[in-house]
Amino acid sequence: MSIKNIRIVLVEPIHGGNVGQVCRAMKNMGFSDLALVQPNPDIEHDIMTRKMSVSAFNIYENRKEYKTLREAVGDCKGVACTSARVGLYRAHSATAREWAPDFLSIAAEGPVAVVFGREDNGLENEELKLATHLVQIPTFHNLKSLNLAQSVLICCYELFLAVDRFAASEEQSDDASLETREKMFDIWEQSMLDTGFCKEDKLEHMMMGLRRILSRGRLTDADARILMGLARQSQWAALSGRLADPDKLDKDDRNKPKLFRE
Repeated sequence: MSIKNIRIVLVEPIHGGNVGQVCRAMKNMGFSDLALVQPNPDIEHDIMTRKMSVSAFNIYENRKEYKTLREAVGDCKGVACTSARVGLYRAHSATAREWAPDFLSIAAEGPVAVVFGREDNGLENEELKLATHLVQIPTFHNLKSLNLAQSVLICCYELFLAVDRFAASEEQSDDASLETREKMFDIWEQSMLDTGFCKEDKLEHMMMGLRRILSRGRLTDADARILMGLARQSQWAALSGRLADPDKLDKDDRNKPKLFRE
């Protein structure tokens, strides 16, 4: 599936800053086809149009402008109109996440459009009649309307994810083996004693707490080696510091080696 056939349509946009942010949102998600229906003439000369687009001003420069929404979407096989309103004629609305996969399957066959209404009043009923899909973005009930650029970003984001091209970074280190984990805990156990973090009578209790902390998620081999290195360095610092001053040694310290043992 591809997003190259998806057109973002803004109906009568008012503010240059919003249009600039829309361009940036589009570029963040790999979109480039922008259509404006009767935009405010001031947008073209508004410094905020360029400023808020950051590095995506070329999308605005390559925009197409139309007199009516019907002209803007006339060649489209699918038209998704966004609306925050509810009612009988909007009962079949879907969330952006629900809508995206089906819409992409239509985009694979030809051009489609995602339509966003005016900043102050959204889309009118006459414009919603052109929709093959209605999209709503769930919000907390006290404030349903979203900023224009926010709405565009959310819809583009869901389409981008639905294309399934995004690949999260993968962990480079394997999970730590049981043997490595237990070796790590042995080192930390000795480190707790050597650094004076706790005494023998509290050691088991503290080790159970440490095990609980380090067992809440995946622990890789690299993670375990870092933690072992930290414990060893703490031992070395504690022991070398006390051994440097004989007055700081107690009876147990005198029986410990100068350097820690693995």
